Amino acid sequence: MTTSDQALAAAAGASPAAIAFHYDLGSAFYALWLDSELTYSCAMFEDGDDLERAQQRKIDHHARESGAIGARHVLDVGCGWGSMLRRLVAQHGVARATGLTLSEDQARWIAARGDPRTLVRLESWREHAPAEPYDAIVSIGAFEHFVERDQRRASRIAAYREFFARCNTWLRAGGTLSLQTIAYGTLRPEQISAFITAEIFPESDLPTLGEIADATAGLFEIVRLRNDRSDYARTCREWLRRLAARHAAAAEIVGEARVRSWERFLRMSAAGFEAGGLVLLRITLRRIDA
Repeated sequence: MTTSDQALAAAAGASPAAIAFHYDLGSAFYALWLDSELTYSCAMFEDGDDLERAQQRKIDHHARESGAIGARHVLDVGCGWGSMLRRLVAQHGVARATGLTLSEDQARWIAARGDPRTLVRLESWREHAPAEPYDAIVSIGAFEHFVERDQRRASRIAAYREFFARCNTWLRAGGTLSLQTIAYGTLRPEQISAFITAEIFPESDLPTLGEIADATAGLFEIVRLRNDRSDYARTCREWLRRLAARHAAAAEIVGEARVRSWERFLRMSAAGFEAGGLVLLRITLRRIDA
């Protein structure tokens, strides 16, 4: 990256306070309506799957696509409550799995599990400086927080490119990054409801596929690309059903107004994926070696 690119990217993305606003409502709230492992991202459904199995299937997909199975050390950028970390070491023969998060609640939750094979770091990917290369990297549902609304396209691509450049240096030669992110489909940024940016995801915005492609040029080869928006519509509908069933218990934890906001958010999101305004990208990216 040039100096000007770095300057454009430096201020991009959600602050720790913005992340806390959404994710630090308390694990007890999210445990009411997520799966048992608190996997807060789009599942991958096949016929007959319940939410639990579909979330495991999604994690297994990223483990395969990133080449993490049997690996010595894997990085999860934006690790949530650690479901990927735990399944990597428990089911996929990974010796060590490190996760990055800006959420104090998530970091405490992972640390409390007490597995020495998993490590959580309360830090931004911009601050991360590994001592040695990783065998594989996954990032699921974090990319949506890397830029803010109303940034110029050049600034957005610079921020994304900084992330991909760092992943390139963190990976061993020929290593793979498996990325999952919501992205704009037919919806334009100016059509996003102010409710979402004010009450749900402050200081965040979605990428376009074109921005991702431009940001990876010369750093990663796009090996595979899936648009699984129907999976996210189904995930949001299932989350909404589960939250509505536990509405009273949720209101005791975060208040009636916040629960109604989350139910509205999940309804809007499901409709957006069903209509194609939003898409869910799963991208396999192979490191281009110098």
